[in-house]
Amino acid sequence: MDMKVLTVLGPMNAEYSNVPAPAPKGDMIKIKVMRTGICATDFAIFTGDCSFVRSGEIVYPVRFGHEFSGIVTEVGENVKDFKPGDRVYTDNGVSCGTCDACRDGRYGVCLNSRSVGTVNCWEGCFAEYMYMPERHTYHIPDGLSYEQAALIEPTSISLDAFTGVERKPGDVAVVIGTGAIGMASAWLAKYFGYEKVIVVGRSAPKLDVARKIGADDVISSREVDPVEAVMAVTNGKGADLVIETSGDRSALVQGINFTAKFGHISALSFYEYELNGMPIDRIVLNRITLRGGAGCFGYPQKVAKIMTEHKIDLTPVITHMVKFDDCLDFFKNEEKYHGAKVKAMVVFDD
Repeated sequence: MDMKVLTVLGPMNAEYSNVPAPAPKGDMIKIKVMRTGICATDFAIFTGDCSFVRSGEIVYPVRFGHEFSGIVTEVGENVKDFKPGDRVYTDNGVSCGTCDACRDGRYGVCLNSRSVGTVNCWEGCFAEYMYMPERHTYHIPDGLSYEQAALIEPTSISLDAFTGVERKPGDVAVVIGTGAIGMASAWLAKYFGYEKVIVVGRSAPKLDVARKIGADDVISSREVDPVEAVMAVTNGKGADLVIETSGDRSALVQGINFTAKFGHISALSFYEYELNGMPIDRIVLNRITLRGGAGCFGYPQKVAKIMTEHKIDLTPVITHMVKFDDCLDFFKNEEKYHGAKVKAMVVFDD
């Protein structure tokens, strides 16, 4: 049996092909892909404008894609907790399964791990079927759709923004960027009880989506200076938590400049190049904590639970539905959709 896949052969060069779809062995699970989210990293791999391509950590050809949900079709002989027909989502990384850390369940410190569809590539989910080990596969909770489940992975990145941050009564969170990770960050900030959640972006349609998923206020960086606007809204104090998701270097600088004393900045984006002109002295003087976030093993399960509890629906971030057969055309013509696109979701034949 063959399956259809989409592979990037080089910058701006991708093609569909049919490859064998072998039966799973051992602890492996074969999953029919139902929904796949298109990530900014996927676009970067497609165009070649990606720091990991330049560093050699991503090597063409790449079967990309790492945000998906699906249904189990076959399981290996050692699989215990899954059977055909189960609805599932997975981690976006695959540990080796044999080292001391993996045997202890500490997958995040495995030195031989592979990233799904990206660095040290485990073949990704722009494909009709995925193969994943049982240890990285999870049941979709009852009541969640395939669309919601495919949003678990990007939302797990957003969850990392809150690691080590102690929220106090009255705290304000500001999210920079109106992509899916930015939106999910605002959605989580509402869930975690921030007094005010503000989203900064450039696109009016995307800022409208931010309001739908819980933002109390939005700031258009096309119309006003974000630093002045945030300082005005917070009566000169600044934001207690700033979550930078745009990948724009000037936006990160702005975020530093409107972070409150003893505040936190979580950077959840790749900036692709080294950053100059950083206001380091402001970080030092105001005792600001700046940390990166890229998700961790264990976070997807936490997000799935939050999705069952949160009163606000996250699915308005899905602004485009794309058939798998039309996926390559969408990549080639992304600029036509960019102004209104938050999350494009690829649909496979049910």
